[in-house]
Amino acid sequence: MNHTSVNRIFCLVGLFTLILLGTKNSLASGLFEFKAEVVKIEDLTHNVRRVGLRLKSSKGFTFTPGQYTFVRIPKSFVKKWNQQYKTSHGEVFRPYSFASSSSHLPLFDLIIKLARAPRGKDVPPGIASTFIHSHLKVGNQLELSAPTGDLYLKPDTGEPIIIVAGGSGAAPFVSLLQYFFEKDFDKNNEIYFFFGVRSKRDLFLHDQFVAWDQSKPKFHYIPGLSRPQPQDNWKGETGYIQLALDKHLKGPSGAHAYLAGPPIMIREVEKVLRRKGITKDRTYYDEIEAR
Repeated sequence: MNHTSVNRIFCLVGLFTLILLGTKNSLASGLFEFKAEVVKIEDLTHNVRRVGLRLKSSKGFTFTPGQYTFVRIPKSFVKKWNQQYKTSHGEVFRPYSFASSSSHLPLFDLIIKLARAPRGKDVPPGIASTFIHSHLKVGNQLELSAPTGDLYLKPDTGEPIIIVAGGSGAAPFVSLLQYFFEKDFDKNNEIYFFFGVRSKRDLFLHDQFVAWDQSKPKFHYIPGLSRPQPQDNWKGETGYIQLALDKHLKGPSGAHAYLAGPPIMIREVEKVLRRKGITKDRTYYDEIEAR
């Protein structure tokens, strides 16, 4: 791990990394004490879905940026899944990061990527993400754990904040950015958000990020496409996101960096950060996988 006293964060389906500080909470089936109704389902891209939820009771339920909740998958769905794929799942629950501000409670959002079956392998798709993408309906009720996890939040020191996300790793940063804006961090700190995906169809919440970029002078949104398609008519950054980072980030820098994305992206981004003078103790991430 890259930081002392770190704890893994289970954020989204797919493999990506993000660092958390604090103690890992154990989870047992009896801890699904909260219930929430699905009030909105929105397909953000071809494989990323935003689920809007309303807590039945918000007493004792609050979260900070970077925290996550475990969602329990209904037993009836798990039973049918086991029959279809000849698997032997018992109780199934998955962790998903909050993708909205806690100031909106009892309403909150989760952003979840569909984990499709790997090509060329005799492996089923992700059971939890398949349920959410193919079976979850508005009006359904989900059982949730209490929020857990502690993302390191830098004080308002005026030092730059660098956020680098690959693919669905951007979801937990929606909550983080809203927190920064609510606390007026963008008045005193330059905030750079680098968002790398394959093609334009993989960019989610692009219009929202662009609007923030245009309305907040110290917030800088730099998306990049590694494999832009001809129909994208893309005029922005191309290539892997570390190339855009290297181009736009001046060094040396005393910035704090938050990373979430595939492990290979994290490794390459770290090389750029070290060259720019951003040390390991100011870089926050960890690896995790959820399906």
